Amino acid sequence: MGKGFAFVARQQRISTEIQDFYIDLVFYNYLLKCFVLIDLKTGHLSHQDIGQMDM
Repeated sequence: MGKGFAFVARQQRISTEIQDFYIDLVFYNYLLKCFVLIDLKTGHLSHQDIGQMDM
């Protein structure tokens, strides 16, 4: 992924009041001090998938 990235978790659960979501890969960039979330899809991208990542 490049310089400054550290692997944090896979299948990380994010809970809201209504529903649980799972992020496939979580990395942390210690140079930029931010998380990078990767959601892997094998099928077509739907509006629900985009809404989940926008959340």
